[in-house]
Amino acid sequence: MRYLLSVILTVLLVTTEGKVVPTSDVENQQTDTQPLQLSDHIREAQNLINNLSAQLQQQLPNQQDVNTAIKEGTTNLVSNVQMFFKNMSDEIKAKSPELESVWTNMKNKLSETFNNLNVNPETTEQINQLSTKFQESVQTLVSESENAAKTISENSSKVQEGIAKFTKQAIDIAVQASQNLSNQLQQATTPQPEN
Repeated sequence: MRYLLSVILTVLLVTTEGKVVPTSDVENQQTDTQPLQLSDHIREAQNLINNLSAQLQQQLPNQQDVNTAIKEGTTNLVSNVQMFFKNMSDEIKAKSPELESVWTNMKNKLSETFNNLNVNPETTEQINQLSTKFQESVQTLVSESENAAKTISENSSKVQEGIAKFTKQAIDIAVQASQNLSNQLQQATTPQPEN
């Protein structure tokens, strides 16, 4: 599991760095391009979260499988966010100390949200609450990433690249968590052929 997460984060890092314009070409940068890409990515994440909410409502009759999928999705989301916090904190301290205040604000707001996720629900009511908290947590992750993206336009190019990088990674975590839960729900509610 940790190996897979490391591979995913590495791919995301390479993809993100590949889209950033080198700082040596500051004069030729189009500052509208990067925020536009991030805003498209944020919009895509918000649409995915809304679709997940609708899917949850449609699949409520199969409660046990939905409950299991929500528990697993929540556990994975919390693990991915914790790994993201650790990796980004280490990277920012080592490479971009000027980003520390932006990162600290985002991390504190997200920590409050993710600390509210209780991964040991036993009753249907607790599962419903967990489902709501999952959706709120993913939405908060996207919202805070959007706020960080707005900060991009207010900072130097080096800081912009750093903010864009951790913003995109946070959005990718939210998108991945939503997609994984959606896939689990589809598998849980699709009748399996009997052999």
